[in-house]
Amino acid sequence: MASGHLVWVGFIDGLLPVVGSVKEAVEWVLAVAADKKALADEKLKVINGRLGQKGKYDKSSRSSSGYASDSSTSSSSSTSRFSSGQAAMDVASVPDTNLKDFIIEVGKGKVRPPTGGPPVRSKTDQKKMQDTRETTLRKILRINQNFQLNDPLADDGKRSRRGEHVINNGVISFYHKVVDDFMKATHIPNTLGVESPLDNDTRVAIQNDLIAHFDEDELYINANALIYGEYSRVLKQALTNWLAAETQEVVGDVNRFVQAMNEEEAYVDWLARDKYIGNQNARRVRVETTRGQVVNMFTNWQQYFQAAKTGINTIFGQGQ
Repeated sequence: MASGHLVWVGFIDGLLPVVGSVKEAVEWVLAVAADKKALADEKLKVINGRLGQKGKYDKSSRSSSGYASDSSTSSSSSTSRFSSGQAAMDVASVPDTNLKDFIIEVGKGKVRPPTGGPPVRSKTDQKKMQDTRETTLRKILRINQNFQLNDPLADDGKRSRRGEHVINNGVISFYHKVVDDFMKATHIPNTLGVESPLDNDTRVAIQNDLIAHFDEDELYINANALIYGEYSRVLKQALTNWLAAETQEVVGDVNRFVQAMNEEEAYVDWLARDKYIGNQNARRVRVETTRGQVVNMFTNWQQYFQAAKTGINTIFGQGQ
């Protein structure tokens, strides 16, 4: 092949490169490796049509997956024997002069293919993504059995400049927002002055200190935004009901949601936590100390909210 020509590159299991001068040929090998017969047949028809050799493959040898093999493709169909059945169907056009560096860099996960997609992930990372999806769904179903995980929860490769909070920043303003939104619904200004029950050191730790920074080649999925978002929504509704009418049933609902919130650590981003702590015990202690303060904040909800409720009752002429 003359230097400077474009070739097509795909990856099996995010690691094994498949290279060829014909895009459909590369896609065919990937389809064979992924055991996608219909797609493989479709790509094979395109190849046959382009080469004007329809029927040539009917008599050719068969791979272990049962598809016709073609030696003109730069990667042998035998790759399917070494695949776990996972193959990225996206292929990238790369100058053959840069092919070696491209494969090495993508294999290390340091660059993303020029298709604009996320970095190619190893089988270990793919397993971690699946575990993250399952954990996210399990946590949310505990408080909302009708929840459906529509978000693919995949790593899009985008990274926040500020980093990722180990403990969700929303816990700091949670109490204030519950009361503020309750008052807004009544169209009465909120003059109750509800503050966060967290002390200043804890607030500073959550906002500024307990933060992890991920590089593009490191796996990160912001699953906690979904988990905490759903938990805070459900708990906020229960607390709103309590502010409106304190009943034994409502108190039971709040306690149940608070217990789940704390047991599931719904406000902790475990990927950011593990990244932040690393192997430093001092950081582990700092995270646990801060988390303990958040646990106390939610556990003692009735104590903290009683002042707000007294003020609300006074405003509405329901003083006790």
